Amino acid sequence: MPLKAIYNYDFSGMSNIDIFRDKFFAKTLTLADLKIIHDYVKQNSINLAGQSIPAAIYLKSSIDNKTAPFVVLAQLHGNEPAGLAGIALALALSQAGLLKRDVIGIIGNPLAATQYFEAWGETPNSPQETRDAFRCGLNKRGELLPDGNRIPIDFMTRNDNSPHTKRAQELWNMAQHISGILDIHSARGNMTCITDHKNDSDLKYSPIRAILTELAEAISAHASANVTVKTLKTILSPLSNITCQTGIEAGRHEDPKSPYIAAAFTLATFYNQGITDVKPLIQDDNNIFERYAVQPRITYGDLIREGELQEDDQIYMAQENNGQIEEYQYDEMQAITNGQIIAIARPSGTIFRAPFDFSGIFFSKSGKFYDKDPSVGPWPVSVAQINSVKFCYPCLVSEIKL
Repeated sequence: MPLKAIYNYDFSGMSNIDIFRDKFFAKTLTLADLKIIHDYVKQNSINLAGQSIPAAIYLKSSIDNKTAPFVVLAQLHGNEPAGLAGIALALALSQAGLLKRDVIGIIGNPLAATQYFEAWGETPNSPQETRDAFRCGLNKRGELLPDGNRIPIDFMTRNDNSPHTKRAQELWNMAQHISGILDIHSARGNMTCITDHKNDSDLKYSPIRAILTELAEAISAHASANVTVKTLKTILSPLSNITCQTGIEAGRHEDPKSPYIAAAFTLATFYNQGITDVKPLIQDDNNIFERYAVQPRITYGDLIREGELQEDDQIYMAQENNGQIEEYQYDEMQAITNGQIIAIARPSGTIFRAPFDFSGIFFSKSGKFYDKDPSVGPWPVSVAQINSVKFCYPCLVSEIKL
């Protein structure tokens, strides 16, 4: 079993439930450890109602086999390995005999996930941005494949046999036979938050205290009227058998803290759902969260402009530092104040200021690092693009009690 190689400890020999957390969370799971979990899940498959679903494991409980299984979903984007720590937690609980309900661990995009770990193995010390293409994966010609979380609305009737469509069909077939799902993501920046949930009670004891609201509405405000794709969330939400459906961002893709956050949130979810009696890391909860109310995106053209743009200008994200305006990449959920200089055009020197106070998410990213993905709105931005390229999705921050 993979956990013995990671922990040098056999969880099946655990005799005291109270030491489980100490044993599991004492170790910081590295990318090498997460690859072991990935490889184990990838080589397995499960069968639900006569349907074979690859790259998945089924962990049976000896107590309750009547309730439909709960799913931990990792790597719906291949370059987001933190979710594998949630599967590792489920494996450890299973080995220790501490699962009260069946659990499925599944890799969302097996092709992209495999390509990601292969690329990491070749250059493990290179920045995470060099592996950004494996968010979706590449075909044999080196071209970006479709995003695993942008699913064609007619995916169930398509017969193109592409990895993208086939996996969407497999996830949909699995979803008919489960009671809940935890979808674990990570981000290009330092984004640690709850992106969606069905019931407030699902978030009790959460180690993540920031929650996004109005995210789907903000994104759809600038979507085409002819919507041709859906996310996994929007596909599964109408299913009445899924009573718990939660999505999280566990932090930066390759931050050593992200697997810890993913596993800690998984444990809180399992405890809330009655899947285990192992108590979460946070046991006293006042139910107070930071609410990030997501607003429709703002473009570079929505910023307050001082100066006249020239036709050959290129616009860079920027900040003022000791009176000097320098190129600067804003990070996820970073606070920006009204009137702050946040972009500059060169060579004209025209500056752009924030139109109000906000904390941003999904900032456009430097083209130096993200030159292969037009969806990030890479900067610098030409004058012709200022009204079409997003600067970010601004969020209004307040306290909320759930």
